[in-house]
Amino acid sequence: MIKKMKTGKHAGQYQVRIQPVNKVTGKRESWPIEYAKNMRDAKAVERKMWADYEDGMQLWDGTTVFADAFERYVKQRKSSISPVTYRDWSNSAAEFKKYFQNAKIKDINERVVEKFAHDFVRKHKSTVGRATVIAHRLAHMRNFFKEIVGTVVKSNPVPEQFLDKFFRKSDFSVSKQRYIFSNDELQSIKEQIQLGLNNTSVANWGTRLALWIDLETGMRPGEVQALRFDNLVVEDEYPTFKINDSWSDYAKAFNGSLKARPKGYSRYCLPISQSLADFVELYRSEQQNFLSRHGLKNPENLMFLNLHDYKTCANNIPITQRSMNEMLKKICNKLGIEGHGAQLSMYSFRHTLCTKLANKPGMSYPWAAERMGNSLAIFMRVYVKSDRDVNRKMMDNWMA
Repeated sequence: MIKKMKTGKHAGQYQVRIQPVNKVTGKRESWPIEYAKNMRDAKAVERKMWADYEDGMQLWDGTTVFADAFERYVKQRKSSISPVTYRDWSNSAAEFKKYFQNAKIKDINERVVEKFAHDFVRKHKSTVGRATVIAHRLAHMRNFFKEIVGTVVKSNPVPEQFLDKFFRKSDFSVSKQRYIFSNDELQSIKEQIQLGLNNTSVANWGTRLALWIDLETGMRPGEVQALRFDNLVVEDEYPTFKINDSWSDYAKAFNGSLKARPKGYSRYCLPISQSLADFVELYRSEQQNFLSRHGLKNPENLMFLNLHDYKTCANNIPITQRSMNEMLKKICNKLGIEGHGAQLSMYSFRHTLCTKLANKPGMSYPWAAERMGNSLAIFMRVYVKSDRDVNRKMMDNWMA
């Protein structure tokens, strides 16, 4: 389908789009949209797009080499998944090609998959758990076969709950926990951030302010990086952030959406203190003055431009997660806060706030989960831990 664009950055150009139907699954497949300067070029692009599709379309049967079919399947999904997710799927494709080699789709059964799982764990000395590499590899394989069950294969060789099916409980590893801050530690970190903000120039405010915002909202680091000044709003008399975008350090680009949410979806975060809201407004003014003095602009109204690097600043690239994590570790070292084996990073704020939300009397769990950008099930299973402050109260209560 060819259409001349009348508005947007491609105005005057011809949009070329195809919507092929998979002959095996009967489902429409996504294909990257392209643009051409004139109708003649657009028709040439369209012919090439169909030729590329026909060259790699899924005309699979049981005798197709599994690794080759999986690799094509991953490439066809590239336009519909994030760069980070595509990298993970591509790693699975490379691993399957090395292990299964020329094995046919019809040869892949549950026993073969189970052997692969154990061989993978043994070879890579990897752990077994819900968010481990082997869990990702098996989930990718299950999704691939899920689309061809009933047409190419009778049943999925990767069962539901595959980790429980393939491994004994003793094979599972205890996953590394995120560090959960106490109330006193959060207060000390906030005071240290504020002290740093008062004693440094505006060029050094970014990472500290990002930590302060994360301390009060528990946003994902990529959501903090993508903040615009316009995201600061007032809801029912409380200052908060209304967000709809995130940043990827890997892709060095904005995702255009929040994690696991459609484009255009936005959410309100937890309400923040008035002192934080006031400082954000101060930073807006001071940042504008800084950019003006150095002949720089902020066309996207980004909050966390990298003011130390004029090139990245001019390209609208925000500060990195690494810089935020390093600043947090620097502050924690100064305060004597140690992880003691638990992971201490920006995500510690997120896990801490989720834990405190779940342990607060009268709290609505659905409200809390929505504010944190999770389903209720994920909120409870992944983020909620034992609150150290509540733990001490319960110990005192028991021993009283």
